[in-house]
Amino acid sequence: MTSAIDQYLRDFARFQGLTAKMERAVSARLTESYIAVHAVQSRTKEPDSAAGKFARLDESGQPMFTDPLREVTDLIGVRVITYLTSDIDRAEQALTSAFEVRQRVDRTSVTQNAGMFGYAGTHLILRADDEFHFEVQIRTVLQHAWAEIEHGIRYKGSRTTSSPPIDRAFTLAAGLIELADAQFAEVDALHRADLAHAHATEEIEIGTLQEVLTKAFPDIKPARSDAYEWLLTLLAANGIVVREDLDGFLASADVDAVVAAMEYRFEPTHVRLVDDLLLARFGADHIARTADMASDRDREPKLHYRLGRLLNP
Repeated sequence: MTSAIDQYLRDFARFQGLTAKMERAVSARLTESYIAVHAVQSRTKEPDSAAGKFARLDESGQPMFTDPLREVTDLIGVRVITYLTSDIDRAEQALTSAFEVRQRVDRTSVTQNAGMFGYAGTHLILRADDEFHFEVQIRTVLQHAWAEIEHGIRYKGSRTTSSPPIDRAFTLAAGLIELADAQFAEVDALHRADLAHAHATEEIEIGTLQEVLTKAFPDIKPARSDAYEWLLTLLAANGIVVREDLDGFLASADVDAVVAAMEYRFEPTHVRLVDDLLLARFGADHIARTADMASDRDREPKLHYRLGRLLNP
């Protein structure tokens, strides 16, 4: 009868291919979720390590696994190394929304709840569409450094007996790393607050307006450069003068409804679309505020006509 390790050796190349596939899938999912990480790594468990795990016995002396190739869930492993502790939760949410979760272990909470310092991070056992399992470890750069050094000394070194001075040194390092991760989280929160304040008080300029509209409406063609200056006056006439106001206005605008109601004969530009969005939001007030802000003497009747289309699509 073919043993599980013999089968694993024969299928090792296939497992390596699946490992590379899962690394790409995890990286793609994080990118789709706009989560920047330090690195995504992967490994296929080496046959000698797998053999040891396949041969494990339970407390009664019976084999722990009856079908190791299916029951051992870390033959394929992916590691996500984040910059901040908050990114761990974000990465986990992104991955658990894409794969079936079979098991979750928050090693950070386990360690902290025990009143100790040590290994930290989150471990997930996920299942891909074609039924195989793989493990994902998510931890910060600092947690990763501690774990790699600790693993190298405790498990890959020649020392076989416990050393209280080394254990104490690792515990102290773990405490410092936890403190440093907390401080980096505080720095990130302060930085975001500064950006939010600057964002809220930043007056809209032509370059900013073009950038915002290009990002908000990637499928709408840009207008002439001088037209954006005129659009700034339309926005200001309606009290939209800082970046926060512009973002709020665009976020609440029903673009699809406006486009459907207007039935544009020609493809609208950023400027025309925003003019119509302002008209949809402020109605007759927009007409009163901006009718005389163009060289086109027919702007006022045109605005009334366009408002009629918006009100009676």
